[in-house]
Amino acid sequence: MSVSSAKPLSSRNWFSKASAGSVFGLGLTFAIAGIIGLLIHSDAMPMSPSGQLLMWLIPTLWIAILGACFMFRSGLRAWAVLGALNIVLWGVFFKMRATF
Repeated sequence: MSVSSAKPLSSRNWFSKASAGSVFGLGLTFAIAGIIGLLIHSDAMPMSPSGQLLMWLIPTLWIAILGACFMFRSGLRAWAVLGALNIVLWGVFFKMRATF
């Protein structure tokens, strides 16, 4: 049996993790929804099937990201990883938007 040297997950930094998931999670959700919208060639009509897909995708993704942010070891790591993902995915979105 080997003993793991990693710190166990704790609820010590719950506020910083939750705030990272709320702020950067929402930005990440919009970036993902934008990329998916570009890939499926969604129009701006909210009653179209593609508009409905994107509309219902946003709260689902945001809740998933907010729940997953508690799996980070620290609040600082949650802010750093979600911030870096925001930069990458928004860059991908703007690059795709320029080419479509």
